[in-house]
This record gives sequence, C-alpha cells and structure tokens, in this order.
Amino acid sequence: VNPNDKVILLGDEVAKTTLLKILAGEMEPDSGTVKWGITTSRSYMPKDNSEYFEGLKLSLVEWLRQYASPEEESEAYLRSFLGRMLFSGEEALKRAHVLSGGEKMRCMLSKMMLSKANVILLDEPTNHLDIKYQLELMTIVKRLDATVVAAIHDLNLAAIYCDRLIALKDGSVVCTGTPHEVLTEDTIRHIYGVSATVQTLPNGRLNIIYHME
Repeated sequence: VNPNDKVILLGDEVAKTTLLKILAGEMEPDSGTVKWGITTSRSYMPKDNSEYFEGLKLSLVEWLRQYASPEEESEAYLRSFLGRMLFSGEEALKRAHVLSGGEKMRCMLSKMMLSKANVILLDEPTNHLDIKYQLELMTIVKRLDATVVAAIHDLNLAAIYCDRLIALKDGSVVCTGTPHEVLTEDTIRHIYGVSATVQTLPNGRLNIIYHME
C-alpha cells in the first residue's frame, strides 16, 4: 500500500474485518508479519460506532473537542475540521446523539483526521447508509490527504472511488489490481457466486449489473 492510495477490500466478510483489525494492531496474525513505514500513523473505524455517540448531548464542536489536543481546542479550529466533512455554519452546533448514520460517519472521519493519522482503516463505512450518504461519504474519503484501506460491499462504489482492489475469498487473496483488472465477470462469479454483466461506460467507469439465475 503506497502513500495516498485508496484501497478497497472486497469479498469474504470475515476475512476483511480480520485483516483490517490486524492492520490496525487490534489482532495478531496467526502467521506472517505486518510492516508499516516509520512515518505512518493509523486510525481505525470499526463497523459499529454507536458507543461514541450514545447518550451524548454535546454539540459537534464539543464532541470533537474531546479528541483534540490543547492547542486544537478552539471552536474555529474544530469548525474547520467539521467544515471539511461538510458540516457548515450552524450544523457544527447540532447535537451528536441525534445525528443520522451518514453524519455520524462524517464525524468519525473528522475525529480520525484530527488525530493526524495518515493511514485510515475503514470497516464497511457505507453500511446502512442511504445512497446519497454513501456517495457523499465516499467522495470525502476519496479526497482525504491520507492512505485509505476500506472494506465495502458495493462493487459499483468500489469501482468509482478506489485506486486498487484486493479481492478475498476463504481467507485468501484471489486477486489485486485496478477496478478494470479485478471487477471482471469471471472474478465476480468466483468470489460471490453470482452472474453479472460488467459494462464500461463512456466516462471509463464500470457499471456492474447482477443477474438472477
């Protein structure tokens, strides 16, 4: 994984989560090693973030201040972080416990970037989000000045927003490469056991249509 790569993990759900936890240092591998560059710092977003928001009646600025260093606690500084995550104006004063799923994800990204992490690890960040919020979130992720390794289900989202894909099945890497290299009809059938038509649109992006058999 190279600096500022946007890498997406596909396929085997247990393997994806396990791999992300190993990369985050929350689990030890059964064999092999994980080696990060000496200048890397990591931040990990698990699937379930409810513990960060339950029962909190703080504004977003107050919520984010919990994770800031003393020199970063000013409202103007924290608002600038929230603004990068599309919380503008008075939205920064919304209460954390009433946020939508998409807003909570954007808050978590603010927290991760505030930590100065240059490697962001995301486990199913678009899960349970409406299409609008999925696109909104992945657009932000794509623009982050950081290396991102994320697990997502939606192959069309993966095709749009990643530089490289790693496909997993039965705990092993099946293939890795660009969306055009990995998202072929044969690979989709092998990984997911479904038939699909993969189209290349006029803008060069892929469009994947699934078929019932």
